[in-house]
Amino acid sequence: MGRTPALFDLHCDTLTRSLYCPATAGAGLLDDPAAQLSLSRMPAGTRWVQCFAVFVPDDRRGAEGAAFFDHWAAAFAREMEREKGRIRWCRSAGETAAALDDGKFAALLTVEGGSALGGKPERVETLWDAGVRMMTLTWNGQNELASGHDTAAGFSAFGREAVAAMEERGMVVDVSHLNDRGFEELLDIAQKPFVASHSNARSVCAHRRNLPDVFIQEMVRRGGLIGLNYCQNFLSNDGRGDLEDLWRHVERFLELGAEKCLALGSDYDGTDIHSDLDSVEKALGLYDFLIRRGLPEETAEDILFGNAWRFFQAALS
Repeated sequence: MGRTPALFDLHCDTLTRSLYCPATAGAGLLDDPAAQLSLSRMPAGTRWVQCFAVFVPDDRRGAEGAAFFDHWAAAFAREMEREKGRIRWCRSAGETAAALDDGKFAALLTVEGGSALGGKPERVETLWDAGVRMMTLTWNGQNELASGHDTAAGFSAFGREAVAAMEERGMVVDVSHLNDRGFEELLDIAQKPFVASHSNARSVCAHRRNLPDVFIQEMVRRGGLIGLNYCQNFLSNDGRGDLEDLWRHVERFLELGAEKCLALGSDYDGTDIHSDLDSVEKALGLYDFLIRRGLPEETAEDILFGNAWRFFQAALS
């Protein structure tokens, strides 16, 4: 007990937090003391891999969506240069391993919202060259690819083409926010394992952002990866969303055979999170919490780090 575990977090909105929450004066985008995730609050010596998403709102389409991504990708690059003494931008499995071996935090650039492609399949290559290694296909609404959980449509022809281009290039497909029809259609499109970077179990909390049991079982069968989301409204039907509610989701995922597919997807700086979980220091306390709940050390370590580590080592090799 009391040890400092390794941690791999599949999703945060810290990079674009300033879109809706003004930054503290003088703070960098990734080191704002008012944020749920800031570099200064990550305990020194922690082996930590963080996926930083460029969030593209639903109302940015076409050239505007592409330009929006380009702006924030450049901002991320500046932050990586500013903070290079503490964190390293990683584009491959080898770079990620090297960063941790050198005592640095490891950063992966991702996208939330396929409008970043601007409706052009060739922009998959553009995003790849910009360092993106995973993309959430939709946000809540409909974009050029498919529809999020607030809308009813399925995949467009462009969306099918984009998924194929992503898989060919090696960019991980992320289905969080995708509606049920889109998920079912993706099963006929995807040829590789995919990720739900920040989604919970709908049989525990009925929010449509969460995954039905049958979807979870399909992701287990395909060797996918699912990140637990700390959002209060996705953890419990009453909106409390504390540690006990998180544990109920862990139990359900394990009952469905997801012990090697379950990871963390905090959604830091993108949602309301209970005080049990609302900082990086508290996330590190999840290891001891899971052990107290009776999980074997190996299972707890896999949820916090190992499952995501192995998935991305294979995907980005």
